[in-house]
Amino acid sequence: MTDSIPSGFAPWRPSSPFMTHLAELGALYKRDADCVLALRVGQVHTNMHAIAHGGLLATLADSALGHTIAQQAQVSVVTVQMSVEYLNPVKPGDWLEAHVRIDKQGRRLIYATCLLQVEDRVMLKANAVFAVRAALTPASDG
Repeated sequence: MTDSIPSGFAPWRPSSPFMTHLAELGALYKRDADCVLALRVGQVHTNMHAIAHGGLLATLADSALGHTIAQQAQVSVVTVQMSVEYLNPVKPGDWLEAHVRIDKQGRRLIYATCLLQVEDRVMLKANAVFAVRAALTPASDG
């Protein structure tokens, strides 16, 4: 297990109270070049089976989706619906990255997909719908 942070990532300091609280469990990181959020999974993130807690993974996906949409589409959004598929267990020591793709953008709704990955292996897939609230002022942090 390594604790090193891959090149291009810097600590992400979310402004929302909930995500700030979550970051206290272990630093969150962001790669600005492609708006990827990431986390080094630690023991503090695990459930009774010694793998990352599903709620943590879903929260990371939801936050990455909202943050990336806000940054790329320059709008403020809220989650309307999100479905999650847990595909593989995430273990302590894993470097977990959240990759988001906007699938369809309308005036009122935005559809997007998030893949949580360890290296090239997909651990979770989330499909979500977000409601557009307003033009972005200031930047949303998920």
